[in-house]
Amino acid sequence: MKIAGWNCRGMGNGPAVRGLLDLQKREDPDILFLSETKCGEGRMKHIKWLLGMRNMVKESVGKSGGLALSWKEDGD
Repeated sequence: MKIAGWNCRGMGNGPAVRGLLDLQKREDPDILFLSETKCGEGRMKHIKWLLGMRNMVKESVGKSGGLALSWKEDGD
């Protein structure tokens, strides 16, 4: 099992999303933890879709802070 964590300092811009996708491609984690996402639930649902991870738990207050935890399904 591989776990990756990243303080992304905001997922609201293209370079951050590309960096996350590069991390995922390079490391192929089973569990991915993101801190300081600084974006709303709709944006994180889109990120989850881009990552191809079916599960995500996300918490933030408005556009400050934010933690996201995503994981692959068993057997992936």
